[in-house]
Amino acid sequence: MVSSSSVASNTEDFNQISVNYMSRMDDLSSSWAGISHDSLLNQCSQFYAEMQQVTNQLSAFLEAVAHFEAYEEIKQTYHLNVDNYNNQVRFSNNQAAINDYMGAIGEGEQKLRECATLIQDALARAASFKLSSSYSHGVAGDGAAVNTATEAGVFVPDMTGETYGTIVSGVSGKEHTIYNQYKEGWRKDCNRAAASSIASGYENYDGEAIEKAKESPDGLGYDSDVTKAYFSNFGLNATVNTVDGSYDSVRDDIISNLTSGNQVMFDLKSKNVVGESGQRWSFQRHWVSALDIKKTGDGPNDYAIYISDSAHGGSAADHGLGAGWYSINEFCGEEIMSFTTIGPSQ
Repeated sequence: MVSSSSVASNTEDFNQISVNYMSRMDDLSSSWAGISHDSLLNQCSQFYAEMQQVTNQLSAFLEAVAHFEAYEEIKQTYHLNVDNYNNQVRFSNNQAAINDYMGAIGEGEQKLRECATLIQDALARAASFKLSSSYSHGVAGDGAAVNTATEAGVFVPDMTGETYGTIVSGVSGKEHTIYNQYKEGWRKDCNRAAASSIASGYENYDGEAIEKAKESPDGLGYDSDVTKAYFSNFGLNATVNTVDGSYDSVRDDIISNLTSGNQVMFDLKSKNVVGESGQRWSFQRHWVSALDIKKTGDGPNDYAIYISDSAHGGSAADHGLGAGWYSINEFCGEEIMSFTTIGPSQ
């Protein structure tokens, strides 16, 4: 039987082959330049982007199948305990055994509810992936290949692997890069990667600024706050609010800032945070950014936000990279330490 883990492994192999092939295509740009080269490169990039969507969808569906198989096993045990309970009541009247079976029945009901939720979440995630033909691979003025999204709100994977990819905000029109905190130079600091994903959408976030973000001469460490001084390095203005409380208390501020074209970031205080969607976001304190927002209904809180995640909590077992569109209520009930709003300096 095909498993989620085998799909993830095969996807990694496919990704590596694709990256190597794209690299060879780019190497040919100096000797084979022109429309045919650019057209083939564009087709390869689009194929790769859509294949990633398909494998993500398949992985989520196979996860739902695995949860359903577990559900069936739990249900069999549950019915067996129900039969044993009824037999004890009718024929034996052994109170100790009756109590044991009652406890097992209650535990089984709880497990069935939890498993049903996992199935529904996995199926919802499988259904949420959309194929898009909006991916294009352009050629910059110096001949270097660049990835661009022609449709706002569509994530464009990065073929080099140095970053996860880019997304253009539908509100601000800015193109943001999602950085991988595990790549060389970032020192696994999710706060820097989250902050840089915001700063990357502004004009003065260039190669020099990226190195500054990695080196952090101001001593920005894993557990430290992202300060106003840190963002001022990139010509941005940041307001840091210490919350040390519920995410719910800043939900309206997130909506207000994102709809006005600013960005926000916050750090999840608790360990092992699993959001409303079922996505695991952290194994310990973790920073994420919100880059874009869109309306999903007529209610005051009917919004989806685009969350930029540097993959601190992601793994093959936990659905991989968490970056994507999520309900504004994804973190409701969770505790956060700080809430930072970021925009251009006045």
